[in-house]
Amino acid sequence: MGAARLTPIFLYNEGQSELAPFAQNAGWQVVEAARLAGDDVYQVAMVQVSADTDTVAMRRCYPLALLVSCSIDCPSLDLSAAEVDFDIDPTTHAAVIPQLFAHTTDFWRKNLKVNELSHDVALRRQRMHQLNEISLALTAQMSQQELLRTILTEARRIAGCEAGSLFLVEADKHQDDALVFKLAQNDALEFPYVASRLPLTAESIAGYVATTGKELNIRDVYQLSADLPYQFNRSFDDDNGYRTCSILALPMRDHRHQVVGVLQFINCLSISSGEIVPFGEEAAEVLRAIASQAAVSLQKNALLEDINQLFESFVQASVKTIEQRDPSTSGHSFRVAETTVALLQALPRSGVMQFRNLVLTPEHIREVRYAALLHDFGKVSVPEAILVKANKLSEERLEVIQYRFELLKERLRRRAVEQELELLHQASMDQEVARRRVHRHLEKQISILDEYFDWISMANSPNVLEAGDFGHLAQIRDYAFEELDGTVAGVINEADVLALSVRKGSLTPQERRAIESHVAVTKEFLSALPWPPELANVANIAGAHHERNDGSGYPQGLVGEQIPLASRVMAVADIYDALTAMDRPYKTAISMEVAFQILQDEARDGLLDVDLVDIFIDSGSYQIAVAV
Repeated sequence: MGAARLTPIFLYNEGQSELAPFAQNAGWQVVEAARLAGDDVYQVAMVQVSADTDTVAMRRCYPLALLVSCSIDCPSLDLSAAEVDFDIDPTTHAAVIPQLFAHTTDFWRKNLKVNELSHDVALRRQRMHQLNEISLALTAQMSQQELLRTILTEARRIAGCEAGSLFLVEADKHQDDALVFKLAQNDALEFPYVASRLPLTAESIAGYVATTGKELNIRDVYQLSADLPYQFNRSFDDDNGYRTCSILALPMRDHRHQVVGVLQFINCLSISSGEIVPFGEEAAEVLRAIASQAAVSLQKNALLEDINQLFESFVQASVKTIEQRDPSTSGHSFRVAETTVALLQALPRSGVMQFRNLVLTPEHIREVRYAALLHDFGKVSVPEAILVKANKLSEERLEVIQYRFELLKERLRRRAVEQELELLHQASMDQEVARRRVHRHLEKQISILDEYFDWISMANSPNVLEAGDFGHLAQIRDYAFEELDGTVAGVINEADVLALSVRKGSLTPQERRAIESHVAVTKEFLSALPWPPELANVANIAGAHHERNDGSGYPQGLVGEQIPLASRVMAVADIYDALTAMDRPYKTAISMEVAFQILQDEARDGLLDVDLVDIFIDSGSYQIAVAV
């Protein structure tokens, strides 16, 4: 709007207007249409139209409260807003014209009031809409810094102010409350902002609000009385050439009505003129509601952070529990988790068609990380002897077998001595020849036993790949051994043969089934936990990391796309770490190149996703495991 709002305007065309003196006597502002300034739109109380009226200028006049016509036809000018349309002769209606201006003045004032009320209603609607938008924004899950920025930005938009700051009441390391300057915004200038801790006292404006819980609405902080408990700190203004004037400082109260922070709004700006004005009560009322909601949102955010930290602590403790039962695989879960996340994040960047539109949210990345960290949790149900089994035979069983061989050797030596003694009673024989024959037989039998035990020792060492010829184990099994109770059995039994015949790894089929059961136990355990919605698939992802693309995996025998993508990614990371880890009791670490070849062979055989293996190798995701 134009500037002329305090007095009515009488607008006339070029030349002289016979009604202009009456308008001036009524206290009106008289304006010639040709002199309308710029593109302003004027609130005009009365306009006098003649045949040569400048209709272009007239269109900038709003509203036309009264139109005085001289019976002219002016089709280019919209006269639909005219209140009155009649001819007036100033010479014969001198008494009527003042009444007409008085009536128009009253009408103009009422019209202004209506406009003001309409503006107020529109402003209230706008604020309610903004308040609703803020409510929706504050319900979203975000980091604390993002939440603070949202609170201050949206609240300043409602307040219509130039600057603002946000303070929180937080305990320090000594558990003493302090006022923490968290955030500052200023549209008038740029300045380096650094968070700082302030004493929680009533000496500052924010400190007074925080300690007393009372709000402050100050017209001009430079005019504060010296006897007030609080004062304005001018250092920021002095350092930055700024002028703080009006301030509205509001406490943020939680559901227990305790002050948890302070919102401070600086320099309210007039909507019409842009000048700095005091903060109005209507805006303050809305901002109080925002301050309360902000406090609740901050507490909700803190609660979510606590829950997240609780889950993180639980996961860390669970992984440590697994590692304590199986120290030989210490670090495996952490390495697999980091490698899985790295490979998953590399998929959209790989250029591979099936992953080009893959969208990975931070929540999903966290979900996958938790699943990878806990993928082996079910091993808590596996007997420790199986978990830490380094070779095909337990150390105790190997000692028993070794004892049997040594006992057999002693029996052979004793039998040889007995045979030599018997030779002494046979004078007709060549004693020396017979004795050498006994010794050769003894050496041959002991050599056979040593060879047998060497075969057992070699067979006892597990293989990374399926390998080995174990046909000679039956021969060893059939070698007779007399127990102390007189019973006769083989030097090794069927269970030993079964264990030593394992072609890959160190576990028998029964033991492998026991350790494979850890996947089902993992899924069952994780499914029982109250995961939040964004982590709802942790159990499914962790429970499918031993599934294979061709359906040969376990526990469900899922095929291809039935297996979650995150589980297929984890399978690659899990196999690679198992191959290259230096801490496995049943094998030595193999080289990175050999591990790559094994992964590619399994992908070619249909067990793993070919694209995932290629991206894993090309992207360097495996290097994450080295750094963890």
